[in-house]
Amino acid sequence: MASELILILADFFPRGDAAQPDSTLPRLPCLETLLARARREPLPHGWRRSFASRFGTPELASLTPAAAAASAWLHAPVHSATQYWLASPVHYFAGLDSVHLHPAGLLQLPAAAQQGLVADFSSVFADSPWRLHTIGRRELLLSGAPLAASAEDPAQFLGRDPGAGLPRGPAAATLRRLGVEIEMWLHEHRINLAWQAGGQMPVSALWLWGALAPAANGEAVRAAMTLASSFLHGQDAYAEALWCLRGGRRGSLPEHFEAALRAGAAQHVVLYPTVGTEALGGALQRLEQHWLTPALQALRARRLSVIELLAGSHGYRLRWPDLARFWRRRRPWWESLA
Repeated sequence: MASELILILADFFPRGDAAQPDSTLPRLPCLETLLARARREPLPHGWRRSFASRFGTPELASLTPAAAAASAWLHAPVHSATQYWLASPVHYFAGLDSVHLHPAGLLQLPAAAQQGLVADFSSVFADSPWRLHTIGRRELLLSGAPLAASAEDPAQFLGRDPGAGLPRGPAAATLRRLGVEIEMWLHEHRINLAWQAGGQMPVSALWLWGALAPAANGEAVRAAMTLASSFLHGQDAYAEALWCLRGGRRGSLPEHFEAALRAGAAQHVVLYPTVGTEALGGALQRLEQHWLTPALQALRARRLSVIELLAGSHGYRLRWPDLARFWRRRRPWWESLA
């Protein structure tokens, strides 16, 4: 039986200026074929909401991303007097007229560094209601009393002024004040000093997000769906938490498409990273070479029944008959994904 491949470009958000020609960007024929010939549908609330609607139960899909992570990794009660925020370590840099979030500024701290921050936070903020927790992912978790405030996903603001993504909600001022206190605490923290001495980007702040209830968008949640025939590859604090709470099989991101098939599942869901030390073009070149090229070959050979790509605010679904839509001209991928 042919398998399904669902590729999710985690942390990808198209920029308004992405359609501008850039001679340094590589053309990616397999990605451009998929974008041109696939059936396209909007994801008005992003891939995470679509993911929850497809793979979650109604109860799990109603959780905030931070609450789902707390339930999965801290075994915290879903309905309690404690609220949770995802705390992403980020790095800022000074732009021409304002502070910007660095293009590679979503930082993956080693476990020892995360544990050091948690221990020091417990000491410095001992008299406050706030606590910091490690969950073994890029994000940490912040817990505190219920507070109607949360920031946006920081990946939306990479390379940009982060002002529009700062905490919003009736209690936003309180969360922003905490954010400023954390920045001051981190400014000359021993971990940052060690990282700077080694030429690495220090942690400027902890970006507090993921605490707002998901938007109701009318997507039906398949309450009875089982994940027994599915496998999740890769990392995302929310997606992995939801998958874990459903008891699904999961593992690290393989090097290439053929390695993923060895998991022996009917449906492979791949969380593909687009943020790191390399630029987006480099990440998509690896996607082209190691995933899309062999996946399209497998689709033509009927080893795959469908390839889906979730990227930014749109989903693309490609089946074997769609490959015959040769009249749909391929455009540079940065124009199609803009």
